[in-house]
Amino acid sequence: MQANWTYIVTTLCVLLAIGFTWQEYRRVNKRNLWLRILAVIIAVASLACIALPITYNGVSSRSAERKVILLTDGFDVDSIKAADTSVVTTDIADKKRYPKAKLINSLDELNKTDQLHVYGYGLRADELAQLDSMPFIFHPAKAPSGISHVSWNGHLKAGEPLHVQGIYNNTSAQKVKLVLSGLNTGLDSVILPANTQTSFSLSASPKTTGKMVFSLSTDTAVQGSIPIQVSAVKPLKILMLSASPDFESKFLKNWLTGNGYAVALRSVISKGKFNSEYINIAQFNSDKLSAQIFDEFDVVIGDLSVLNGLSPAEEGALKQAVTDNGLGLIVRADTIEKTSWLQRQFPVDRAGGKEPGAASVIINGKSSIGKLNYGMANIIYRNGTKPLVKTAHGEILASNTIVGSGRVVFTTINSTFSWMLRGNNADYNALWSALITNAARKDNAVQDEIEFLSPPYIGSPVQLQFAQGKASPVIINNETVAIVQSPNVPFEYTAQYWPAASGWQNMQGKSWYVFANSDWRAAQAATKLSATEKYAKSHEISGNVTKQIQQKVRIDVPKIYFYILLLAACTFLWVETKGLS
Repeated sequence: MQANWTYIVTTLCVLLAIGFTWQEYRRVNKRNLWLRILAVIIAVASLACIALPITYNGVSSRSAERKVILLTDGFDVDSIKAADTSVVTTDIADKKRYPKAKLINSLDELNKTDQLHVYGYGLRADELAQLDSMPFIFHPAKAPSGISHVSWNGHLKAGEPLHVQGIYNNTSAQKVKLVLSGLNTGLDSVILPANTQTSFSLSASPKTTGKMVFSLSTDTAVQGSIPIQVSAVKPLKILMLSASPDFESKFLKNWLTGNGYAVALRSVISKGKFNSEYINIAQFNSDKLSAQIFDEFDVVIGDLSVLNGLSPAEEGALKQAVTDNGLGLIVRADTIEKTSWLQRQFPVDRAGGKEPGAASVIINGKSSIGKLNYGMANIIYRNGTKPLVKTAHGEILASNTIVGSGRVVFTTINSTFSWMLRGNNADYNALWSALITNAARKDNAVQDEIEFLSPPYIGSPVQLQFAQGKASPVIINNETVAIVQSPNVPFEYTAQYWPAASGWQNMQGKSWYVFANSDWRAAQAATKLSATEKYAKSHEISGNVTKQIQQKVRIDVPKIYFYILLLAACTFLWVETKGLS
């Protein structure tokens, strides 16, 4: 519309200018002809400028001194002053607590030139990302009373106990009784002292298999839900190939059989001579290994020297069983003399110098309780592998990769029996369970767990991490969700999902749990406080001096100038016509 108006005015004024100029040229009295023509053009041009918006580029300065307060869960109403007029929130509950606050749909509506103050527990990690590095001043609320940190083993085998651990922040002057319940029955409890932060540990033994939800509660309120999945025991068949009847093989054999695995152990006595043991499995001749023998097992655990010493026929049968039939293979690196297909993805580095002392190791992201002598060797990372066990300094001690239809786990640890000698069953169980679970045939292995970057809550974006063979979308609750492949591990993927309801969710036969927003309120607050304080420190507002913001803008030319020019031109033409000039 604006463009059409410009064309119309310009066309009319051009026609007027031509017509008036022609009239002046035809005039008999040629006195001051060129001055009159100039005056006519000035008058018509002034008229056009009055009718049209005439602007020019300029610079405008304005101050970024407006204070905006963002209210989040946990804010103190008394901390808001009457003079604070610009108060906003994204939470309806916070709006009800402070009716003067303006409700906004998202943090994208905040003006980046304003001085932002955040009150309360702060924001989630995904909400902080929406601020796009916008600085703010954080006014944290006090951490609430309740469970600030909690963890448990959510995937159990039948007969395994549930362990719940955490920290309770008791801000009251009274002792608190914390109760672990399941199926409306109290299973374990602990009394926590007043006015202190206390760690706690509770346990129970689920009697059934399947999905179930336990809970932690105090005398006054339920703290949160504890979803677990208990699977029936499916004993795996394990073939152990040992270079000698050493302590590592002995304790591993005992642990496997004690946990219901069927085990066949072949140890080298001398060249061409073996000692064989069979527990929970029928005996067979293990002197010559074949494809038929390998197909009877789910996992082969072998010393690298033994596997490299197999005959060509045995090595071919083992490779075929792994790549074509999905056999799992765990390789213990007792030597690095020969490089074969077993070690192609796992180059080993032997550091020089003094051998490090015993230290804790990281198993699937969790630090071991006990210390372990892991030696000088470590695995060099390669794309397509997934580290399973690391040192505290990041050196890889165990890793796995997919080889055809099967998986190969490679480890440089050869002294885990020392944990058992010291009675440290928990770390031993965690390490060997992780290695076997990641190696075993898919038909009999425990299902891959779905991992989360943060606990999933209703109404918040959930980042899921999982493994699968194909880069195809996944189905979550009958809804197709796109996935993103990991740049380093080809079989690992992530997906983002917005759960609409709490409770168990279904993802192509796998189940995971979404918490209600009322679950673990204190833990949610602790997570927000930590994330927001970290963000605020790295995005500080520099100084208290008000900044002047320079902006390029379009400035309108005042119409008064064109009125003056029009009046002057018309006056000249009138005076000249009257012969007064």
